[in-house]
Amino acid sequence: MPVTIDQPRIDDLIARPTEALNVEIKRWINPDEPEGVAKIARAALAIRNRNGGFLIIGFDDKTLQPDAGNQPGDVRTAFRIDKIQGIVSRYTSELFEVAVGFGKRDGVEHPVIVVPEGVRVPVAAKAELKDANGKILVRLGGVYFRTLGSNGTVSTALARPSDWRDIMEICFDNREADIGRFLRRHLGDRDISALLMQFSTAAAAIQPQPTLPDRAEALLNNGERRYLEALSKRELRAETRKELDAGTWSVALVVDPPRPDAVSDKQFMNSFAVANPNYTGWPVWIDSRHFNDRASHPGVVDKSWEALIISLQGRSKHVDFMRMDPKGEFYLHRLLQDDFTDQVERGKALDAILTVLRTAEAIAVGLSVVKGIGWSVDGTKLGFGFRWTKLSGRELSSWANPMVGILPNHFAVDDSANNFVEMPLDTPVSAIAPYVEKVVNDLFSAFAGYKMRQEAIEEWVKRLIERRL
Repeated sequence: MPVTIDQPRIDDLIARPTEALNVEIKRWINPDEPEGVAKIARAALAIRNRNGGFLIIGFDDKTLQPDAGNQPGDVRTAFRIDKIQGIVSRYTSELFEVAVGFGKRDGVEHPVIVVPEGVRVPVAAKAELKDANGKILVRLGGVYFRTLGSNGTVSTALARPSDWRDIMEICFDNREADIGRFLRRHLGDRDISALLMQFSTAAAAIQPQPTLPDRAEALLNNGERRYLEALSKRELRAETRKELDAGTWSVALVVDPPRPDAVSDKQFMNSFAVANPNYTGWPVWIDSRHFNDRASHPGVVDKSWEALIISLQGRSKHVDFMRMDPKGEFYLHRLLQDDFTDQVERGKALDAILTVLRTAEAIAVGLSVVKGIGWSVDGTKLGFGFRWTKLSGRELSSWANPMVGILPNHFAVDDSANNFVEMPLDTPVSAIAPYVEKVVNDLFSAFAGYKMRQEAIEEWVKRLIERRL
């Protein structure tokens, strides 16, 4: 299947480049020289082993600013797809297709090499490459990987013994997704999601975690209080404060067992940020340290990293409040996108597809970052608490996806909804659809008993994870 170019995603990467486990940034390179070939080959292999992502070219990976003045005369010719695909195919042990997208920054085009997800067997370099002095640039048999250093920075390197568990988990997750598709194909009409939930319920009965729902609810309440405190300290115009009187969506992620001795240092924040898979252009728990608006930068407040982002300029508007506590509690408070669009009347709609995508993104990112900051998958549990407010009088719709039909006249009476779901940390991201289904259909039932089809939820979750939105 050809690799899809998601142009809005490419544009977001160029507008706000940030290094992560699945995003590598390089200065301008020459794909016709050994050093340039090696950088492309190593990055493609490393990102593929990390289950897909992007190589952004033409930026300084330290300052994240454009590498001014060093671009080739014809960027599209220098990075045409046949040349880039040829480099990747020449050095990878398991063939996979890539794509090349282009986005503009300050009038200059920058290439973004798209490496797809779906690795099932670790890919290694099948050929060696040396420079003119005999230095090895690509090592024959080398398994390259995007990995975290001891200081929390991310880089491409030969896989170390400590990386192999992550590599194998990624491969097994993708194989498990294949098995899931096989079962759905051969079990026909049987409700696999219900079966998975039964297994989850049975496991929870054997090892109950009664404190997780309580911790999640307490975090939702405390997070909302802290949001209002942070908002009260921000100097805002009266009309801006009026605009912030909108519906909200919040998520509280709590981890068991917690880490009572963990410290909110810079290394934790680096690890948290690079472990975020960035499924969308404005991901949940976004790293705002490089934003131009210094008021949006995170700081340590009461021993937790905290940030309030108010971005109401332009076509895409965002208001996010976040707290990241390394002890094992992570909170996000976001104003509903439905109230910041001219496509529907403010306070009158809730987009069902956006709700599925945001819920799935929160769960998928939660799984990734908790692993990335060092929790063992053995015996660790995650609890997700969700809350929606100012629902009364809203109608379920699909205004952001007008080609998808939602039956009309499904209005909410209750003004708020709270839902909770619990899962083990070793849950593959490919298997989160049943948990998403539980959360969203509990919410949708408040809209005159609406229920979204399991197949539709699975498809939207799959499109998010595979970055095909």
